[in-house]
Amino acid sequence: MLRSVTEFRDARGIQYALEFILMVCVVAALAGAENYREIATVAANIPQGMLRALGAEWDYFTQRYKYPRKTTIWLTLTSVDTAELDKITGTWLLSQARKHREDDGSYTWEIAIDGKVMRGAWTDENDKVTLFSAMLQSEAVTIGQVRVPDGTNEITQVEALINEIGIQERESVLATLDAAHSNKETGELIGGKKNWDYLITLKTDKPALYGKVREKIIPVLEKPPHDIMTESKRGRTKIWSCWITGAEGINYPHIEQIACIRRESFNRNDEKISKEIAIQITSAPPGRLTAAAANRSTRDHWTVENKSHYIRDTVYREDHNQSYTGDGPQALASLHNLAIGLLRLNGIKSIKETTELIHLDLTRALPYMATQSDACCAVLPPNSPAAWAPADRQDHRRRHAGFAHPIINEDTRPVPTALNFREICPIAGDLTA
Repeated sequence: MLRSVTEFRDARGIQYALEFILMVCVVAALAGAENYREIATVAANIPQGMLRALGAEWDYFTQRYKYPRKTTIWLTLTSVDTAELDKITGTWLLSQARKHREDDGSYTWEIAIDGKVMRGAWTDENDKVTLFSAMLQSEAVTIGQVRVPDGTNEITQVEALINEIGIQERESVLATLDAAHSNKETGELIGGKKNWDYLITLKTDKPALYGKVREKIIPVLEKPPHDIMTESKRGRTKIWSCWITGAEGINYPHIEQIACIRRESFNRNDEKISKEIAIQITSAPPGRLTAAAANRSTRDHWTVENKSHYIRDTVYREDHNQSYTGDGPQALASLHNLAIGLLRLNGIKSIKETTELIHLDLTRALPYMATQSDACCAVLPPNSPAAWAPADRQDHRRRHAGFAHPIINEDTRPVPTALNFREICPIAGDLTA
């Protein structure tokens, strides 16, 4: 997958393949590396056996497999085409999420769309770097990301973002957005796109639209809710009640239904702590979006904050990262999204704990990097010894006869060699494919 990233460097003087540098960066991201220095530190501590499995080249002078240094990593991440990197990794993560769903391929993706300001990264225009991303609600995997140009906001980037998402023809999408995207242009763009529907929260910053929707929904609130969700956690009980009705007479592009959700919180003594009212508009007709689905999707929209933005701020400290040169901030964010996606697709919920465990033993990253594939074998880089034919391996042993082999003589702990790598990951697809 990473081999698809366009090579931007001059052919003269290249010491490392671009996909190998990016693979090392992915290992570092899985180990919780926050910046260029930490990525270089992880690279320097990758065992020789693991470098061999990742496709590193053999250095006949030092008799070791080579790894990239900090300068190489910095030059690569600040100069790589981050828009292409985001598209490639996002499309690949979506394809992996698609393999985890066991149906006929005509399912609906629920995608939360939201922006994130990287508070520590400043641009030449004295502005902060802002990234606009799309995340699968149920899988908590980011499948698309674009950078918001300086001097504008995320509202202008909705079309660019949804065009980056590789949705197939038989699939449909319910895109959930916050009140910042309640303008008619966004409604026309998403509602008018084939197999796409929007679910947008309304606030009083659009007084005319909000007033008409409020008048329409008030009579419905006198009846029992169409759906109720309850959750008890940490000494509190939360209740989400949803009412939904048709949107006849509302002047908004492609609008079909309007919904009202009442969120209430109670303590152990059943005393009400808080009460909030949220109003939504959607282009999905009753046959595609019920009250229960609208209630769940509205609540799950905020997983983009809890399971993506919060993780990137706590595990990778993106708000404290002051990298600003070139496209470095977006490249680091792309690696973080890819690492989080790999962990999520493998069923990991505690991201922080898992990155700490991988940091203690970097070989633990390999099972997460080898993910589901149509082929029932591990597919490694072409220059990796694990991908060679048996005859090629014999030639490799003859070429190294008389030299100290690093896997045997230097690595005392077990490492995933060409044999046991397939035992760890019996069904695998390599990131560099």
